[in-house]
Amino acid sequence: MIVQKFEQLGGGDVSYADIAKKAWEAGRSWLATKLLDHEPKASDQVLLLLTMKEDRLALEKAVDSGDTDLIYHVLLHLYKRLTIGNFFQLIESGGPRLISASRLLEVYAREQNREMLRDFYYSDDRWVESAILSLEEASRLRDQNSRLAAVKAAQKFFSDDKDRAFEARIMDESVRLLTIQQQLEKEMGKIEFFGTSVNETMRLCILNGLSKRADKVKSDFRVPDKRFWYLKLHALTTLGDFEALEAFSKSKRSPIGYEVFVRHLVDTGHPREAVAYVPRCDGPKRAEMYVLCGEWRLAGNICKERGDKKGLEDLRKKAPNSMVARELDQILVGMK
Repeated sequence: MIVQKFEQLGGGDVSYADIAKKAWEAGRSWLATKLLDHEPKASDQVLLLLTMKEDRLALEKAVDSGDTDLIYHVLLHLYKRLTIGNFFQLIESGGPRLISASRLLEVYAREQNREMLRDFYYSDDRWVESAILSLEEASRLRDQNSRLAAVKAAQKFFSDDKDRAFEARIMDESVRLLTIQQQLEKEMGKIEFFGTSVNETMRLCILNGLSKRADKVKSDFRVPDKRFWYLKLHALTTLGDFEALEAFSKSKRSPIGYEVFVRHLVDTGHPREAVAYVPRCDGPKRAEMYVLCGEWRLAGNICKERGDKKGLEDLRKKAPNSMVARELDQILVGMK
């Protein structure tokens, strides 16, 4: 009835927002909101509703308008005015109608306000997103204690989600590793352990004379024997500590075999040291391994011991020079 009268008096020039404002100022809030339903300009509707502190209705009208800038305006206005709890409660209780506002808020927070994003995820019990956010922050932090705290937070968030037990366990291991690395840095001074992988931590321990600590890390993090043997072979070769390498190779039966020792030592320029491991290689491979070490005569003798005349003849054909050829010829004669 009232709207019809205004339309008769003012036609298309009637500003329902202005009239609604007068009604609100006169204490007629209910009438003001009803009048605003007839205001064609969404921005005028929304701005007055915010002034009236009709927060939910203002946000709903902004969403209905499809105007992204207007939605952001309402969200940021409410974020500044309301408590954090009330702000997120308003959005979360809006159901499907406010889902677009929720998504826009997440986009804005990710790009502009990480603190807001953290609060947003926490208020919505989004533990996985909270954990990932903590890990993203950890990757940017330089202070060790702050970084460790961020990883601990990620572990807590994952543990709050019953479907993320695996991730929670991985985070727990990360916390333990970072703690160990902090201690190693305190003991060793300038050597940087913090933030490295389990493999790199063990390698650095070996390179710096902390073999027992490397063994402890291997045990604590259940590093497979094969991986550890490869790693220690490479580290001791880098050090040039061939005595320690020999002792290690005899500590138990190698889970990676001994051909690996020969090939790695040859590849890194240590063929003389590699020779010692050839007798522990599988019988059929020994001649080939001796050749790899440049020990053609020893390779020939292996063929003779095995009665492998054809193998010896093949070696003779591949002889690198005349001297080696004569030595292999002598061995061949001995087999006739």
